[in-house]
Amino acid sequence: MKVAVFLAGAALMGLEVSAFRIVGRVFGTALRETTTVIAVFMAAMSIGYWGGGRIGDRWPSGRTLATALLGASLATAIVPWLDRIVSLRISESGTAISFHALIASLSLFFVPTLLLSAVSPIAIRLVATQTAHSGSTAGSISALSTIGSIAGTIATAFVLLDWLQSINRTVLVVAMTLFLTTLIVLAGEAERRRRPVVFTMIAAALALVAYAGTASLNARAPHNALQNVLFERDSPYHHIMVREHARGRFRVLQFELTAVQSSMLVRDPAGPGLAYIDVFHLAKVIRPEAKSLLMIGLGGGTAVKQFLRLYPDVTIDAVDIDPMVVEVARKFFMLPESNRLRVTVSDGRVFLKGTTKSWDVIFVDSYTSNRYGSTIPPHLVTREFFVEAKRHLNPSGIVHFHCATNIEAPMAQAVYRTLRDVFPTVIAVPGTGYTELFATTALEPISREMLIARTRPLPWADLRVRSAAMTDRPPLPSAPLLTDDYAPVDTLLRGK
Repeated sequence: MKVAVFLAGAALMGLEVSAFRIVGRVFGTALRETTTVIAVFMAAMSIGYWGGGRIGDRWPSGRTLATALLGASLATAIVPWLDRIVSLRISESGTAISFHALIASLSLFFVPTLLLSAVSPIAIRLVATQTAHSGSTAGSISALSTIGSIAGTIATAFVLLDWLQSINRTVLVVAMTLFLTTLIVLAGEAERRRRPVVFTMIAAALALVAYAGTASLNARAPHNALQNVLFERDSPYHHIMVREHARGRFRVLQFELTAVQSSMLVRDPAGPGLAYIDVFHLAKVIRPEAKSLLMIGLGGGTAVKQFLRLYPDVTIDAVDIDPMVVEVARKFFMLPESNRLRVTVSDGRVFLKGTTKSWDVIFVDSYTSNRYGSTIPPHLVTREFFVEAKRHLNPSGIVHFHCATNIEAPMAQAVYRTLRDVFPTVIAVPGTGYTELFATTALEPISREMLIARTRPLPWADLRVRSAAMTDRPPLPSAPLLTDDYAPVDTLLRGK
């Protein structure tokens, strides 16, 4: 009984950790989506605790407990299959976008969470045979369930996901754990009732159903071959896909199913990529003598490969928080091994705090995706972060911030204002759907005329166009200053 309570608690939190990733890969990981998942789990748990107590009082037996566990295991096992059916349909429906994550969370996780929550009150009813000790029994069962929840949280986030490299397989392991727990309960009930043969047959049948169900659900969908998917895995931070298009001529890196992070011409890995990468070279135009670069955010490594090819005097530190992104960049996007390139797996801000090194240029391009489009972790857009970055710049150094919105958008305006609060000089170079912000410690910035003159002989026509659009006008008065205390990235991405 106690084993069942512990494992049910572990499965419940393992499912909740998985839910954040499953909902996030279609609907994003903005604050509202995360809050929605928590709210659905809490609502289901409340009803499950209440219902479990009522059912436990009416049918106090091990079979009742086994039924709840069996139902939870089956409801959990179909989550990956159900996700493939409903999530994209919800995202493409006419329903208000604010309700998408709520509908998906209810569809996928309400039933298994409700059934798992019923386990503890049923177990308390079975164990608490004496009213005088019912309080201590309830406390012990609740504590055991909570300890299981802690173990499930840690095991899912730090072990299972890294080991299985798939959120779907992680969910299926949770389902299998519940099947095994059901067998444990049934075995105990069979021994108590002295009907081991019958319950052994039932247990064997359940095990067979569990194996067949998880094997079929774990099979890869045949769409991979049709869509030229070379790689698809869940990392601790992203759902990562690598695809080829145009009969293998182009290769793209995608996060969360839809967001394209990098593009590569297969026959020329260090050649053109996404259009905005061209504008990265303006850092070298603004400060031609720059030789040491830090790139926070690697993706497919397009900028890194271009800088290594075009500037033989440049050395690069590249930092990315996701080890799988680094692996994919090397295996599928031909990120080279070079004595001029050092790649570190770390959070960009943590990396800066832990080093005494300084650079001529620091690039910040650390994006993922949510329902509002491309987004960046809030702690990489604040005044405190830019102060830290400034501390690691050489004299007249540059922080180049890629902002994935138009210059007039609230997000770009807020980052622009925050940079101007830290640096004496900030220039904005607008593009189509993005803005490149160059903040420098130099008191006399490069003029538009000089920038255009320096870009004229370069091979990128887009650089000349963007140089002509350069502006150093002040941000809008309504633009907020982003700080560690308040950096409403998701709200700004919604245009508010």
